[in-house]
Amino acid sequence: MRQSDVIVIGGGFAGLTAAAVAAKRGKTVTVLSKGVGTLTISGGTIDLLGCGSDGRPFASPAAGLALVDPDHPYSKIGKEAVQAAVDFFLDLCETAGFPYRGNLQEMKWIPTAAGTIKPTCLVPKTMDTAPLAETDMVYAVGFHCLKDYYPHIVAKNLQKLPGYDKTYHIAMVDPRFTAGRDVSALDIARWLDTESGRQDCIEQLRNTVKPGAVLLLPPVLGTRPDYQVLQELEQAVRCRIIETVALPPAMTGFRLRNLLLDHLKSAGVRIVEQAFVAKAIVENGRCLAVVTQNSDRERSYSAQAFILANGGFYGGGLLAEPGKAVEPIFHLPVKAPASQTQWSNPRLFSREQQPFAKIGIAVDSTLRPLAENGSLALENVYIAGRSLAGYDFCFEKSGNGVALASGYQAAMMV
Repeated sequence: MRQSDVIVIGGGFAGLTAAAVAAKRGKTVTVLSKGVGTLTISGGTIDLLGCGSDGRPFASPAAGLALVDPDHPYSKIGKEAVQAAVDFFLDLCETAGFPYRGNLQEMKWIPTAAGTIKPTCLVPKTMDTAPLAETDMVYAVGFHCLKDYYPHIVAKNLQKLPGYDKTYHIAMVDPRFTAGRDVSALDIARWLDTESGRQDCIEQLRNTVKPGAVLLLPPVLGTRPDYQVLQELEQAVRCRIIETVALPPAMTGFRLRNLLLDHLKSAGVRIVEQAFVAKAIVENGRCLAVVTQNSDRERSYSAQAFILANGGFYGGGLLAEPGKAVEPIFHLPVKAPASQTQWSNPRLFSREQQPFAKIGIAVDSTLRPLAENGSLALENVYIAGRSLAGYDFCFEKSGNGVALASGYQAAMMV
């Protein structure tokens, strides 16, 4: 049996954040990760809290934090801990040479591949929209064969929005792929990781764009958590560059995940991949160990504390069964509407939240799970991320924010 101070179940943003915080506090940490988490899907922006329950945007994430319901994870965590989590994240990124920008007092509105804008809080430098205030000339840049990215749609829709009402042009770059398949943002990012790819891209842009403009690109500026590609392209074409939010694979999340994994390895955190946690060994209200079940055999991992951060319905941390929702490892109570007919709002695109999105595990102020009668369910298990009850991350734009804050707070409690 393998022994640690802390075992984190889940390799998404909440789990990796929890592991980083626990390691910084001097704990021996093991991460059990079944897959790669959702960072590479959801992206690397940290949406703290964009909208209220009525769908109206807040002036700032801090303004929204003051208005959340008592059952919301942010209410359990507390505003001071949310601020501390933000500070921890910004310091970690700065130290790693990949600084982020933003704070709780400012709502950032960043462009998407649909030509809309979305509220967020913390962004990499590649998504900082401040350069837009310096020019009226914008190029929406596309790449030949790149799937699901259409620069003319970006330009057509953005120019109708306040702050984005500029003169738009279209520029296309040919990465010269000849494999005859769909090209993803990851393919373009890997092409720009190479010296030859960057030089080819620079030469094509020089023949099209005028110096002093802003270039709106899909998120393709390399796979590594650094700004080398951004800096080389900006200097060579004498334009400022902004990455938009686009469909997966999300390169901004890919870079952030690489940053966190590099940090955890340097901090001595043990990461076990392809680890499917099947069950927990519990005695007298305490978890003694969790058991992974893979194709070869079972393995047990014991610890003083456990952080459950393996996601909600999408990630497999919660399962929907006839008439109920279940948490499959510890068999914790899952807070859900009594009837499954009440789980969904049939108007998918409305100003109302989806009840199923708020289904999850109820916790106390230390993020430990509660039994159905409100008593403590397990003394040394803490919940972080998407399996927490009480918030609709998609509707209120809070996904990575709750992951960051709850991962931080759970690790501070162990």
